[in-house]
Amino acid sequence: MNIHQFSAGFQLGDAISQEMLEIKRLLSKEGYNGKIFAENVFSYDRKYAEKLAKAKIKPNDVLVYHHSIHSEVLDFILKFPNRKILIYHNVTPEDFFTNYDLKFSYLLRKGREDLEIIRDTFHHSFAVSHFNLSELREIGFEHARLLPLHLNFLKWKDVPRDLKLKSFENPSFLFVGRIAPNKRQDDLIRFARTWKSKMGNQFSLRMLGFCNPNQQSYLDELNFMIHHLDLTKEVKIISYVDETMLKKIYSESNMFLSMSEHEGFCVPLMEAMYFHLPVVAFAAGAIPETLNQSGILFESKDFDSLVPLVDSIFKKTDLRNSVIGSQNIRLDEYLQSTSILPLLEVMRD
Repeated sequence: MNIHQFSAGFQLGDAISQEMLEIKRLLSKEGYNGKIFAENVFSYDRKYAEKLAKAKIKPNDVLVYHHSIHSEVLDFILKFPNRKILIYHNVTPEDFFTNYDLKFSYLLRKGREDLEIIRDTFHHSFAVSHFNLSELREIGFEHARLLPLHLNFLKWKDVPRDLKLKSFENPSFLFVGRIAPNKRQDDLIRFARTWKSKMGNQFSLRMLGFCNPNQQSYLDELNFMIHHLDLTKEVKIISYVDETMLKKIYSESNMFLSMSEHEGFCVPLMEAMYFHLPVVAFAAGAIPETLNQSGILFESKDFDSLVPLVDSIFKKTDLRNSVIGSQNIRLDEYLQSTSILPLLEVMRD
């Protein structure tokens, strides 16, 4: 039996791709072979995943589909009578993209509609968070189960994690995530403008992520804001980098700040915890669940009120250590909660 995984796209830095690689690694340890296929695969990622057209399905193969948007992948999988398993990563509401990328907005709407087809044709269903699981159950996935994302921090096992080595003298804000309207990098820039007006210019904000070329207008809007608000020295947008550079940027930063308004889980929150960055995040989507009473949540984007709160984390060592301590507990608990066993159970029954 081969266990093949499928998704709309594969890009080494994104959460779904990392999850597919980790599941493949864990299944391999259990003696299962299988490949990763996607409709869209960058040439430099093809040592990890293959284009959908190369998939050769045998009668006993199990097909695991990671769903987040409409693509040709679902139609391909539905051609086969094989056992099919859904892993649901959430579909971003289309309205975020209507003003920037109509095609992408359409694919998201179709991605929501695809869930009803999946519900009626797949054998088993999982969601990577309770937030996502509740969405599935609302549309009739009665037997859907939770399968927490598998985070691979072994790649950073050589990172010094001594909190005493991290400087909190000058704020170095970081956000990691796709350059996309739902991530609200524009609100991060607005926060930076408020911070500069109240606290001065001894800070930096880096926003690290890949931008879909079809959403260039949103990136252009962000760059215009940075220039127009006189933030070119403090605020930088960095295209996605390799793991070595990502590790360096996390290590150099001293706070993770999120304005995102829709997340099905948000892996970078956990990465920030690993690097001892206090997390301050807007309470939207699955973010409260992911933080689980750690970090700092805020429910209003009142930046005049948020700036003093954030400043207190830099100035009050006890408060900062308490935040980081709660995050360390949350991270340890989460890593202990992940298991490949639920997936193995449905493949063996």
